[in-house]
Amino acid sequence: MIIVNINSIIIDVSYITLKGRAKMEVRKIGVAIVGCGAIFQNHITPIIDNKNVDLLYLVDIDEEKVKRLANKYSCNYSVTIDDVLKDERVDVVHILTPHYLHYEMTKKTIMASKNVVLEKPATINLEDANKLMKLSKQKNKQIAVVFQNRYNPSSIEAKKIIESNELGKVKGMKAFITWKRDEDYYNQAYWRGKWDTEGGGLLINQAIHTLDLMRWFGGDIVSLKGHVDTRLLDSVIEVEDTADATIKYKNGAIGIFYGTNNYIDNSSIEIEIICEKGKLIIRDYALWQESNNQIQKIIEDTKGLGGKDYWGSCHKIYIDKVYKKLCRSETVDINIEEGLKTLELVQGIYSSSKENKYYNMRY
Repeated sequence: MIIVNINSIIIDVSYITLKGRAKMEVRKIGVAIVGCGAIFQNHITPIIDNKNVDLLYLVDIDEEKVKRLANKYSCNYSVTIDDVLKDERVDVVHILTPHYLHYEMTKKTIMASKNVVLEKPATINLEDANKLMKLSKQKNKQIAVVFQNRYNPSSIEAKKIIESNELGKVKGMKAFITWKRDEDYYNQAYWRGKWDTEGGGLLINQAIHTLDLMRWFGGDIVSLKGHVDTRLLDSVIEVEDTADATIKYKNGAIGIFYGTNNYIDNSSIEIEIICEKGKLIIRDYALWQESNNQIQKIIEDTKGLGGKDYWGSCHKIYIDKVYKKLCRSETVDINIEEGLKTLELVQGIYSSSKENKYYNMRY
C-alpha cells in the first residue's frame, strides 16, 4: 500500500507482506525561501529539481511579486518569515535577504529549530556571526553559508593539487577582482552602498568569494594589513569601491589581494598560487598549471548554469551537497564557522584600514 499525503508532503510506504516487515516512512525535506531578489533564481532551480526536497513557501515583502512567483512554482507565500517558522513541515530556510537582515532572521530560524542556508555574508559584523555559531551548536541546527565558488571545477582541482603536495609547499598567492558596479547598480536597491545595511561595499559583497578562496587554498591566516578607498563612487555610496591587502599565512606564505568595482567590465577573477615546484593560475574560467617552464590548462569551469558566469556557476552543486548532507544527518561542508572566518578576513581589512596597522586574526 502506498499513501501519498499532498498536504503534509509525506510519502508513507507501508509493507504488509513478508511476515509483517516494519513500516518504512520517507519524508521529504520541507523548504522555504526568504527573499526573492537577484540571487533567487540560483536557489529556486536546484531546489525544485531536487527529488528529496519540497518547496513549501516563498517569502518577500513585495506581495505582488511573491504571489506571482508562488503561483509559478506551486507553493505557499508570505510577506513575513514569522508565518513560515510556525509551520512544522518546514525543515530548512534559505535566507537571501539584504545583509543587515541576516542575523535576526537566522537567529529566529534557528530558535524555531530549523536549519538555514544563508547567502554570504553570514552577518555584517563578527560578534553577530559568533553568536549564530554558538546558537547553532546549542540548538543542534546547521547554518550553511553559501560560498559556491569552492565548487568551481578549477577551485576543486587547485585544492586537490595543493593538498597532494605534488608542487610542494605554498609560498605565496595573489588574487585580483576587477568588476563593474556603477551608480545604476546602487540605485536599484535601497540597502546597497550603506554601512548600516550592506556592511561595506566591494569587500563584503563582491570580493568576499575571492577572499574565501584565498583562505581555503592557503589555510589559516595570522594577520593582514589592508586599505579601502572610494575612488569613483564617493558621491553615490558611503562604502568602498576599491581595496587591497597583504596577508600573512600561518604556514609562512604571503598573500596579495586587490579588488575594485571601478572597471569597465566584469572580468573573471584571477588567482595565482606559487608553490615550491610550480604555479597554479585560475583565470578566464579555467585552471592552469605552470612547471618546468611549461604551462598547460588543467580544467575549465562550467559556465551558463544560472546567474552570471563571473559569480561562479556552482550554486546547484553547492545546494545539492547541502541537502545530501542534511538527508544523512551529516555536517555541511561550509558551515557558519567557515562563514565567520571568511567574514573576519573582510572585517580585518576594514579594521586595518581604519587604524592603519596590522590586524591579528582572532578566529
